[in-house]
Amino acid sequence: MQAGLVASGAVVVALVAHGVVTRQDLTAGKRELLAKESAVRVTLGVEWFALRERIEREAVQAAGAYAGDHVEPEARMGAFRTQPGLYLRMRLADARSPEGVARAAATGQKDAVVACLLREPNERGARGELDGGAFAEQPWNLGQAYWATRILSPEWVSAVEQADDPMRLRVFAAQYDEAIRNEVPLAVEIIKRAKFFLLLLDEDDQGTAGVAEGGPITEQALQLVPHPTRVHLFETAGGKELLRLRRSGQGRVVQVGERPTTDSETRDAMQRQANNCALGAQVGDALREATETPVSTGR
Repeated sequence: MQAGLVASGAVVVALVAHGVVTRQDLTAGKRELLAKESAVRVTLGVEWFALRERIEREAVQAAGAYAGDHVEPEARMGAFRTQPGLYLRMRLADARSPEGVARAAATGQKDAVVACLLREPNERGARGELDGGAFAEQPWNLGQAYWATRILSPEWVSAVEQADDPMRLRVFAAQYDEAIRNEVPLAVEIIKRAKFFLLLLDEDDQGTAGVAEGGPITEQALQLVPHPTRVHLFETAGGKELLRLRRSGQGRVVQVGERPTTDSETRDAMQRQANNCALGAQVGDALREATETPVSTGR
């Protein structure tokens, strides 16, 4: 019996010692990972957070009272149409706060507006590189920049600090390594190369209620029907507003062939594409007109 008690005590002591060592290793691991994150924060983070704050502030201000159409001389030249930049399209009603802008950016997608308005050259594809792609990558979705800098977010740092087991910490370490390999280089490229921020704010319209089918009005529903859209163009370097227009895109889909598409989702996608391309074309027309007659009805 005495030998058994001694053995049991030894097991308990070993378990306690193991738990102490594990907690010490976990604490040291978190400290090391957060130190690496901090090093990225004081380099890349300085530029990124300044750019993000400016973009979110511009979006919130643009969602206020509309000040009238205006085109700066820099925009009239149309140089931005062949330059890399950032793009965000969202409902005007959702752009009331920086948090709302961030949420919209997380799910934002490029559409036919950029395809029909911008002409950023694909240099890699022109050189014949196999992975160059058929179309230019720019403008980048603003959400790509948010994702590429996720290890710098307070939420990610807090999650690391609250990790309560080594397995969980290894997951965060793997996320950090992935970010260093792929995401941080993309963030650096975006910050260094993006020349403009193109923002589209879709205003809710009475016709949207029908396509929303009684549910909440969404960006996808808005793009199905004619409605006013505010188009804003800002310099990323200084935040100067280069372009401010309010247009309504409406395109007509004409199906040809013996078997026209009957699938409702496909037809909706085609209608959105037509409406968005028409909107992009209207912006292009306004730029051409502005070279002769300045577009300005207020500042």
